[in-house]
Amino acid sequence: MLFFDGPVENDALTAFVREVPFDSNLGLTNLFGRQEVETNTVDFAEIVRTNRTARYRSFDGRVHVSARDTGSEKRVPLLPLSTSLNMGEYERLQLQFAQLQGGNQARLARAVYNDAEQLTREIQNRVEMAWGDALTDGILTISEGGLTGSAGVADFGVPANQKTTVGTAWATLATAPVLSDIQAVIDTRVDTNGNSRPGYMLTSNLQIRNLRRNKQVIDAVFGSTGGRTQVRLSELRGLLADEFDITLLNAYDSSFDVDGSTVRTIPNDKVMFLPADLDNFGYTAWGVSATALELVNSAKVDFSFEQAPGIVGIIDKGPSVPFRQQVITDAVALPIIADALGLSILDVAP
Repeated sequence: MLFFDGPVENDALTAFVREVPFDSNLGLTNLFGRQEVETNTVDFAEIVRTNRTARYRSFDGRVHVSARDTGSEKRVPLLPLSTSLNMGEYERLQLQFAQLQGGNQARLARAVYNDAEQLTREIQNRVEMAWGDALTDGILTISEGGLTGSAGVADFGVPANQKTTVGTAWATLATAPVLSDIQAVIDTRVDTNGNSRPGYMLTSNLQIRNLRRNKQVIDAVFGSTGGRTQVRLSELRGLLADEFDITLLNAYDSSFDVDGSTVRTIPNDKVMFLPADLDNFGYTAWGVSATALELVNSAKVDFSFEQAPGIVGIIDKGPSVPFRQQVITDAVALPIIADALGLSILDVAP
């Protein structure tokens, strides 16, 4: 149950965890915006736009009747995620607190805040990994915490022809036609979606190194290879901007500890092409957790339903034996790709 007489009020702890900044290595979460929702579902329409034209006609001639764009409504349920720490340090400090007859209150509060900050970063890291999963193939697949089958799958509807594999691995520096591969991605986007050209390119440091050392790239920058073995990063960025009007984002190589194993957020053989308008492409949706509703309904803290969406931090007294107290962070959150047509994914290691 929620612990309301601790050294930190639960509403104050929640306010604290919501101010914990996202680390700079959370490049995906930081790249996109956030929205707070109160229904724990996100509804959005995928519209397939066709570049139709009007028709000339003779004076007094019949007016052309156009066709409507087709689309499908999608509903994505948000999923809960949480983490906790048993308050071993807190309990030791409580004993000291009792012995000192209340003289250690500040250290008790500091122990709670320290745990809450660590747990908040774990929530943020898991959301970042979910973004990597979604961008890798346009489908978010979560198979943990009892989620199985379709319950943990959100298919955002990226067209199949925008998920492709190159013919020659980009690691084959002498012959891989990397610029032709990029042009093919753009051509497919234009053919499928009209003038929906990619504006950003996101990939790993490994693939950026392959691009810098690729013969086709070196020839495009210098006119001929001429004994050169690579181009500068600034020259690569300039080439991509000049040739394709694409901005190469900083190399993305984040990884996290998952049950003792280091797991990359995005495989280093993937290249993602994102639209120029990132604001409308996607966002992290933060919903209302059951814990937040407990705070709203408790009448013991100043916490309204309008404040409910987002991460919450609480102190919990569990009924287990031996008796334990925990700091818990809880949230309902999911990455949302609202513009699936704006994502192209290229596998460069066939």
